[in-house]
Amino acid sequence: MEFRQELETGLLKQIGNTETTLKIKEVASKCRLLKTDNGIKVELSYTGPNASKYLQYVEKHREELTNYLLHPDDADLYEWMETSHQSAISLKKHEKEKLILYVNFDPDTNIIKTGIADENVTMKLGAPLMKANIQEMTRRDFKLAVYDMLLLADEIALQMGNEELRKMANIEMVKNYLSEIYDKFHDATLGM
Repeated sequence: MEFRQELETGLLKQIGNTETTLKIKEVASKCRLLKTDNGIKVELSYTGPNASKYLQYVEKHREELTNYLLHPDDADLYEWMETSHQSAISLKKHEKEKLILYVNFDPDTNIIKTGIADENVTMKLGAPLMKANIQEMTRRDFKLAVYDMLLLADEIALQMGNEELRKMANIEMVKNYLSEIYDKFHDATLGM
């Protein structure tokens, strides 16, 4: 359950179930793009249970759904934006900030988490870029997860127009650092 504080009254208001239960990937799977005289239109082709919730989601997030359906390779970006409550407009506000890729590894739980942070290593923008238990991953799975994370960071940096973050997403150091963590803490009994 999520709550948002209202600016005028200061009261907490529960965010509707549509926001917390439906995800862009789920809704997009029930939509299609139609070419019209006025351009491209998202059409919901779902009539099952909770169809009205799907329709409300489509009405509220029409632009994001259109972009998601037009560019399926950017699915991770749209899902991350949704999870971290970001939009193209809110990301643009971080264009001039000095942002870095942040890595947090807990050797007790073997959970590695990466995200975007400022120079003070304060997490920014909500959702992590990658969160995984390295004990449950082969080296190949881990390398793919790091690669996907770097692609996501690059796409976020592009959306922001933040060149500094874009440089961070492409550096070899991040890959090497994460590989060292994997090599040092991964149980060698798992298949490599």
